[in-house]
Amino acid sequence: MKMKALLVVAALALLASPALASPDCDKPVTDSNGLVDYGFGPQTEEQSAAMFEQELNGEGIAAHQTRFWSGCIQTWVKIDGRDVMKFYDPDTLREVH
Repeated sequence: MKMKALLVVAALALLASPALASPDCDKPVTDSNGLVDYGFGPQTEEQSAAMFEQELNGEGIAAHQTRFWSGCIQTWVKIDGRDVMKFYDPDTLREVH
């Protein structure tokens, strides 16, 4: 019984860890057509993600497979030959940790 209680407490402690927190960025509200405007004009999220991928690449960030997660830009970046998931703020293009 004690072991079970310890496992539950350990699991809860892990869930509360800031390292496991999901990033959160401001997200524009969709219009009546389901389009968003991140500053490029009304577009689908897929179109906006492609525009942000181009911007990140222009900043020297080798982004690919870009999409949105909790309002943040979620993309994959090659680092030392490996794909690493990274998050960026759509307003500033700064990495979100």
